[in-house]
Formats: sequence, structure tokens, C-alpha cells
Amino acid sequence: MGADSLINLHTHTTFSDGDFTPEQIILTAEANHLTHIGISDHLMTSKCNSLLETELEHYIDIVRELQNDYPRVEVLVGVEVDTNPKRCDLSRLPVDLLNQLDYVLFEYVEMDEGTSLDDLEPLLSKLDVPCGLAHNDIEKNFGPWPPDSVANHISSFGVFVEINTAWPYKRDGQMYWEKAERYYQEFHGKVLVSVGTDVHHSLAEVYNLDNAYRFLRRTNLLGDLVI
Repeated sequence: MGADSLINLHTHTTFSDGDFTPEQIILTAEANHLTHIGISDHLMTSKCNSLLETELEHYIDIVRELQNDYPRVEVLVGVEVDTNPKRCDLSRLPVDLLNQLDYVLFEYVEMDEGTSLDDLEPLLSKLDVPCGLAHNDIEKNFGPWPPDSVANHISSFGVFVEINTAWPYKRDGQMYWEKAERYYQEFHGKVLVSVGTDVHHSLAEVYNLDNAYRFLRRTNLLGDLVI
């Protein structure tokens, strides 16, 4: 699954803290031959401009309607959820509307400022759509465990893991996923993966996928893409 796809499932638009409309991002994706583009604006967090619950249904409708205008790329609609309890009340998230999405990204999982997979499980169990860990520093956040144990643990929650190419997600000069290559090698056949560039301020980031796809080939994960 996913071996022939060219995907970007992490972009932000003017619905939250991005500079571009969904249509501008989708047009750029189609023009640069992506097979799938996902819009994943922030939802109900105080850390930045984000979607309100009352705006979510309209947001879904707008993104879905754009598929008709850009048939050469599959348009997906998701959101990014902040797991910091001081900024986002997970218990108030509109589960019924979340289940109308194509996927949900969760940030800050297994970090001091976020929540654990165990604590996230009550929400995950209510969601019927694919859920993923956004820009997670796997080696640091799960590193006390060996790679096979990490893969088995993440797999038990049924979540995918994102390879995020955005410049903030580096440690010691390497991207999080580069630091965690031995963990990703263990994901093959166990944990699905996605690619995202966290688009905010540059349309070139929509198609900045080369390094991520080289990594997927090196770790034998092209067939483990969530799309």
C-alpha cells in the first residue's frame, strides 16, 4: 500500500495559522504532481489561531468541495490536535465531526508538554479515522525502549507516525526521523507512516518531499505509507 503515492498530509491554511488558502495549497500540489494533499489546520488550541468547533463543519465542506476543481490530486481533510491540556481540552473535542475527517494528527505526544499514548487512548478509541503522531522526536520520546519494543508499542495503539520535513523539527543538526532511523526500520510491517511538511509560509514546502522519500526508500517503508 502506498508505494506509488506522493503525499503531503501536513499543511496549514488561512483557516488557522497558515498564509495560504486551501485552494492555493491544492493547486500547488496538483501542479507538482502529488497524488494526495492533506489540509490539516489546527483545531481548538489557544497556542495559535485555530479552528473553533463551530467552524469545523464549514471547513470540512470547503475542502471537500475543492476536490471537484482539482481532480488530478486526491484532496484529504484533517486537523492537527494539540495534546497540551493547558491549551486544548481533549474531552471537549467534537468526536462526531472528527469522524467526518480523513485523518487526525496529534502533536506533543509522549512529551512533558503533551500527553502519553496511554492517556490519549480514550479519545483514540472513539475515532474511526486514521490518527497519527505529528513531528514526533521518536528517539527522544520513546528512546529508553529498544526499536522493536517502540514499534510494537506504537502499533498497539493503531496510530501512524509522520516523517515531517519542516526545519524546526531537528535535534543536533538532524531531522527527528534521521535521528530515529533504526526505529523507523522496525516500523516496516507494523506501523504505518506519513509524510508532511508543515506548510505555513511557503508554497514550495507543499512539494518539498525528496528527502523524505529517499528516507522511505532507505528504510523500506514505501509500502507502509498510510495512503
